[in-house]
Amino acid sequence: MDTVKIPHRLTSVRKAFDTGILMDYHRGKNEAEIDILEEAGLRTRKAKFKKILDADPEFYLLYHCTNISAAWLSFLAGALVEDFSDTSVDHQPSDEQVAALAFFSRLANDLWAIIELTEMGFDLQARTLSRGYLEHVDVLICCIHDRELTKQFVNAIEPEAANAFWHKHISKNKAKLKVSNIIGVALGIGKTDIVDRLREDADLAGSSLIHPTILAGLSTAFGIEDGDYDSYPIFPTPIAASVGIFRSILIHLMWLWFAMGTLPKIKYGEWKGIFQSNRMLDNEAIDELSELNQRMIDFLLEHQLLMLVGDGDADAAGEHYSPL
Repeated sequence: MDTVKIPHRLTSVRKAFDTGILMDYHRGKNEAEIDILEEAGLRTRKAKFKKILDADPEFYLLYHCTNISAAWLSFLAGALVEDFSDTSVDHQPSDEQVAALAFFSRLANDLWAIIELTEMGFDLQARTLSRGYLEHVDVLICCIHDRELTKQFVNAIEPEAANAFWHKHISKNKAKLKVSNIIGVALGIGKTDIVDRLREDADLAGSSLIHPTILAGLSTAFGIEDGDYDSYPIFPTPIAASVGIFRSILIHLMWLWFAMGTLPKIKYGEWKGIFQSNRMLDNEAIDELSELNQRMIDFLLEHQLLMLVGDGDADAAGEHYSPL
């Protein structure tokens, strides 16, 4: 294995920086002492996060379920890449295959990043990133039930086309409204605002924290209402209030399950099955992980960890949900 050669000039520059600016920043401490301080800070945050997990059963459950969801999305994205490699070079992937790979990859990456940020105490940044996650789930659900929209999504490659797609189909709650209609039909309850109500807090946090507003800046300095901060957010520390992030993510994963139905192997909505190769169609690990996610959502619904207790439409979601 070849080793990377660092130019001698950069090595000497780093040494000058470490013994000058960096040492002064750490009040004259040497390199070994600096390493100890940095490791201690990391250990402190990890210990604080573990303390929250041990003390808060709801946080524990939703945190681990979010990790399972991220693993499932990552597995699907990886399986699609394998599926592409198994097909002949002259075979063109379908629009739903291309869209699925784009969505599953992005959602998996977002979830791992949100989990990492929450573990390290960057609650506000995790809330901001969750906004993009919600929009991607919205569009994926809409695409599954609209093949023409899927085609437009796949063709929106250049920045100008992608921006036009966003304004036409996503901005001003367009995609979210379509999702509400799809979920209402799936639940057999007709027109409903359940999607709006169950993501209200996430939308508010995402809107207020993602745009350059005075609220976004002051939230970073003093925290947000009901944030349960025990220190200023500018000094990262894990907090139990981050459970709201995991709940919003898992609620939207539940909507995705409604929308996906028998996917990924069997067609559903207006999508064909997204796997084409026999190796992936026969892959039992995909079925096992998919079934685990179904059981997980059933468990969360059964114990009222996702829905609003006493909410009529929310109760209907639990009654009508069944693994396909």
